[in-house]
Amino acid sequence: MTEKEIAKRVKELLADMSLKEKIGQLIYVNGQREHELPLIETHYAGTIANLQGAEVSNGLQERVKAASPHHIPALLMSDVITGARTIFPLQVAEACSFDLDMIEKDSEMIGREAVAMGISWTCAPMMDIARDPRWGRISEGAGEDPYLGEQVAAARVRGLRKAKRIASCAKHYVAYGNCEGGRDYDSALVNEQELRNVYLRPFKAAVEAGVDSVMASFNDTLGVPMHANRYLLQDVLRDEFGFKGAVVSDYNAIDELINHGVAADRKEATVKGFKAGVDLDTGSLVYLEFLEKLVREGVVSEEEIDLYCSRILTIKFKLGLFDDSYYSPEEEEKTVLCREFKDQARAAAAKSTVILKNENKFLPLKKKEKILVIGDLADDADAPLGWWRLLGEAKDVTTLLDAMKGKSGNVEFVRGGHTLDGGRIQRKALAEAARDCDKILAVVGEPSYISGEAHTKGDITLPGNQTELIEYAATLGKPLGMVIIAGRTLVITKEDALCDAVVFPWQFGIAGEGVADILYGDAMPEGRLCASFPYHIGQIPIYYGHVTTGRPYKGEVVEMSKKVSSYATDYTCHYIDMPSDPLYPFGHGLTYTKFEVSAPRTAKTEYKLGRPVEVEVDVANKGRRAGRLTLMLFIHDVAAEIVRPVKELKKFVKVDLAAGEKKTVKLTLEPSAFEYYHSDNTLKADPGEFLIWAAEDAAHGEPIKIRLK
Repeated sequence: MTEKEIAKRVKELLADMSLKEKIGQLIYVNGQREHELPLIETHYAGTIANLQGAEVSNGLQERVKAASPHHIPALLMSDVITGARTIFPLQVAEACSFDLDMIEKDSEMIGREAVAMGISWTCAPMMDIARDPRWGRISEGAGEDPYLGEQVAAARVRGLRKAKRIASCAKHYVAYGNCEGGRDYDSALVNEQELRNVYLRPFKAAVEAGVDSVMASFNDTLGVPMHANRYLLQDVLRDEFGFKGAVVSDYNAIDELINHGVAADRKEATVKGFKAGVDLDTGSLVYLEFLEKLVREGVVSEEEIDLYCSRILTIKFKLGLFDDSYYSPEEEEKTVLCREFKDQARAAAAKSTVILKNENKFLPLKKKEKILVIGDLADDADAPLGWWRLLGEAKDVTTLLDAMKGKSGNVEFVRGGHTLDGGRIQRKALAEAARDCDKILAVVGEPSYISGEAHTKGDITLPGNQTELIEYAATLGKPLGMVIIAGRTLVITKEDALCDAVVFPWQFGIAGEGVADILYGDAMPEGRLCASFPYHIGQIPIYYGHVTTGRPYKGEVVEMSKKVSSYATDYTCHYIDMPSDPLYPFGHGLTYTKFEVSAPRTAKTEYKLGRPVEVEVDVANKGRRAGRLTLMLFIHDVAAEIVRPVKELKKFVKVDLAAGEKKTVKLTLEPSAFEYYHSDNTLKADPGEFLIWAAEDAAHGEPIKIRLK
């Protein structure tokens, strides 16, 4: 059905609906709260959430259509983030693959499985830029970089569109990941230029990719709570970006305008949320309570109700729910946890795994080597699932230990004590087992329940006695490696120094086999950090794309004075008691080969504003194994109208190279790569000099200079 045909059917339906029916389309029922389900009959509620399964969904659809005077089907909403039942790696982990095709395919499969289970609206993808790993929801996004964030956002929306019969929802609009102190739900301290040049970009990309809905965030932005922020919801999202879909409240957030201090009571909160442009009220039930009264009082017009209702109805028509709202239990049985999805989850786990360190040829492990595996998380089937696992179960998971044992008969496991919970280290058992092993691999990190929503942490070092476990293992005289299963980047500076190898698969989902494929070299590592690893918690927030300052630090080591009461300093922007750089920067990741990347070349040094810049880069594989290089292009605007980042990612590509192979890669920086939002909110490029780097990460590469005129 074309957009024009859908618009015609929506208009005809609205013309015949009562006000009560229309308001019913703006009401959400939480199916897990049984006392809300009768709202289907009493108020014609049009969206039902948090109930899954083909038979359950069929029953709900029959009930909703029977209650509706016009037999309007329901939207069945669930939080399908990393999967419905087949749980893929965390979204932030997948972003570390820098593989947009894989991310799009994963998103499509997640959507297909959700549809088979009777879900027609997912609260995903999440696309908040996050630069503070204390914030537990860093696990759901694509890390610290706005360019990577917008590319991943668009890929996830495209994947869900390919899945068909399921609506996508971009969240959380906007700057939710910039919460003060990393505290979930706290204020986003951001100016408008930073908002536009960083935090809005993934949402704009999602709109351009055809996202169906946008969820407003819990926080206030530019001093106004998002659920009352007409400027950002209407003027920017709709009028400027051209978004035509539905705006959804986050759970209970309209009611929480009272807590924010911008509404005196529920009625005023309803008016502010509605007038700001929130189409669907989730959790608060304030639209149910007040909208009809507000229409009678003349505060809200029925034309406004029609507009909001039309957006919800349009989604239902686009999904084909008016023609077919039936879900096949047979198809569900064939689809859920099918081999295709499991294989893809394994491939995703491998590509998302980042090797942070690999000294003394610790990796890849050899199958003839005797590996002593220690640590609580090695055989933990819950931690890899992460916070948002919907219906994922521990029984579906292949633990890392089992995956390693599937590779080799020379794997021994000695827990070493329940160190995750602070238990005593079993030193004798570890020492005895270490005598006969070739290498020790400690599997450490976080349990699933201390990252995700509402799980801000002030201390992001390894919990429990896991650091002590690493310290003791380092005394046993054998090469030591560490695998970190976690939902955020952690402060591991002390542990890193004690280990020959450090591997970071995040919370990898159901397929520990994918991580084992990397450990044993059966898959070539290509994961690269999308979020920096802090050296110390005092550096947070830490990210490569910080803006230039008047006194930039140049890396000199300043000796501390012993003759005066204050520390010595060179009066530049840095710490006097710790490095300013992260332990591992954005883009860092090792492989089992060695790549070389030349400085970029351009055919000329001057280009006209508004014209593309062609760049050539020589790349080579100097190792003995074929590999896949992630080549990144960064730029810096030397003299801009407002302060600009010291580096900005503007392009990345994957380059396959056989052992010993060399290639020249040609890349185009489109005119938009040099544009940014100026102080008057116009998007344009500055004339003047720009630096361009080609590198594997944000910390390396030699720049060239061009001029735009």
